[in-house]
Amino acid sequence: MPNQPSSFHPSMPLRPSPLPAEPFRALSANERMVLGLIRRHAPISRAELARRCGLTIPSISRIAEALLNDGLIAAEEKVMMGRMGQPSLPLVLAPDAAFAIGVAVRPDSLVVTLSHLSGAVRAQLRESLADPAREAVERRIVDLATGLLDAHGAAPRLCGMGIALSGFFLEGQEQINAPLGMEDWAIDRLESLMRTRMGVPVVIENDGNAAAIGEHDQRGAEAPSSMACLYVDRGLGGGMVVDGRLMRGAHGNAGEFTGMLPPETRPLRPTLELLRRMLEEDGLIVPTIAAMLDQFDESWPTLDRWLDTVTPVTNAVFSAAAALLDPQEVVIGGRIPPALARRLADRVACYTVPVRTKDRPFPRITASLSRDDTAAFGAGMMCFQRYLL
Repeated sequence: MPNQPSSFHPSMPLRPSPLPAEPFRALSANERMVLGLIRRHAPISRAELARRCGLTIPSISRIAEALLNDGLIAAEEKVMMGRMGQPSLPLVLAPDAAFAIGVAVRPDSLVVTLSHLSGAVRAQLRESLADPAREAVERRIVDLATGLLDAHGAAPRLCGMGIALSGFFLEGQEQINAPLGMEDWAIDRLESLMRTRMGVPVVIENDGNAAAIGEHDQRGAEAPSSMACLYVDRGLGGGMVVDGRLMRGAHGNAGEFTGMLPPETRPLRPTLELLRRMLEEDGLIVPTIAAMLDQFDESWPTLDRWLDTVTPVTNAVFSAAAALLDPQEVVIGGRIPPALARRLADRVACYTVPVRTKDRPFPRITASLSRDDTAAFGAGMMCFQRYLL
């Protein structure tokens, strides 16, 4: 794929200029509800939609007609959707309903994902970063995203771009306090700036929040109604989903699980930076987390020492999350290798204080099953949640 010109300016949008800046009109609350139900339960009949929404069938038919005209849904051939009545035209998402670009920017890596409204990942690209300087990364995002959109013919149906960053939001959720080494990302009104740079709607989100949405969405109709996601990367973050929606809190920082810990115990929390340093102590020099993940070996003896070190603090985090949130499931995810996440999930447990030999129910503790970068994927899904669902 040829490189873009070295200079970067607002006239280099992802979407070619003849196309509308926002190809989708603002949907009503009922249209969003119906589109969300079709997304989760397709193929689905108008009668079933009416039953689930509490709307009349004529109202559903009007909404469906509008969504059909928007190219967001399609009607399949008539089939019997039940034991009685007339054949109906079940509704499904259109093959090219809408697309989103999801991006995860870290000090050492960049991931760009193209996803369909259904949640299907069409493609994902990953690169190591020697320098996360914002303008250089912006150019690479444009390069990679443009290539994905062109390869899949998705530009005319692009809903927007979600960008996931490590760090926490400051007052007003207009600025994310990005990690050390990413100072030029820690600016006010970053979302507005990136929208101008990219030429498409942009959503900026904390990577733990984005990953929580990504984990939940990839479960589809089987997703639990409430889920907490422990996001293991250089640091420890996370996010919480309740009734299919991200719980953001007053400042956008709900799910910052490290904040549950006393400062003196934070160095012992389950982070990949701690694992990298332990490997170096044991004689394996890995300069970055990305390099460590590229070389990851399940047989490293250091993994046992890391697990022994982090399990007590992880127990404290899980116990606090279970007591405060009472989720159905807590997922260990992020950039942690799946094999290591499974080993950690097998070790940790919530504190138990039985009364009359009984204790309250605790959440399932699982390891992420995703093969994709959930922060990048979830960032794209958040575009759909903001604009269409």
